[in-house]
Amino acid sequence: MKKLKMLIDILMYLIFIILMGHHITDNLIHEILGTILFVLFTLHHILNYRYYKTVFKGKYTFKRLFMLITDLLLLICMLGMIISAINISSDVFTFLNIPSTIFGRKLHMISTSWGFVIMSIHLGLHIGILINKLNKKMKDNTFEYVYYLILFLIAVYGLYSFIRLKFISDMFLLNAFKFYDFNESPIIFYLRALSSSLFIGLITYLINNFNMKRKKEK
Repeated sequence: MKKLKMLIDILMYLIFIILMGHHITDNLIHEILGTILFVLFTLHHILNYRYYKTVFKGKYTFKRLFMLITDLLLLICMLGMIISAINISSDVFTFLNIPSTIFGRKLHMISTSWGFVIMSIHLGLHIGILINKLNKKMKDNTFEYVYYLILFLIAVYGLYSFIRLKFISDMFLLNAFKFYDFNESPIIFYLRALSSSLFIGLITYLINNFNMKRKKEK
């Protein structure tokens, strides 16, 4: 079951990254992948049904409350994405005969951009075990400084990419439409999208790790 859950999480993450390049994939492929993402997201919640049984049980620490809020916000974003996707669909959901609206396009832009950021925060909250294992392996290792340099470069390039891809403009609807650089290599675009996500994830991990160390010291 754990392997299935992990596989679904990895697929969702990769599909989300691909979906950010709407100008690269054909619109039909974009809509099919978006539909698959929503199906996987639904399956993810079904497989984690036991988590919802514990929501109103136990004591809430800051981390637990933050994780719950993150999950709820991600759910809202996913609902916004699928609702707006159906509204502006020109391929998969055309049989519903729902007229496309400007509101639908704006909702899709804002829910997608916020969903991407919150998904990356969600990633940062769950990769702690993996990073801590890597940290232990790399400590006093020949490649220790190379490892930390790579993480630093990912963070720096991720910050640059986040700014370059204009996520802030999309998140707060500062532009009426989403603008893409059609001359940019698809590989470069996806590297920027991936590094943006990893940057947010790393920052989330560092903040969470710092908070946990401070609690231990107290």
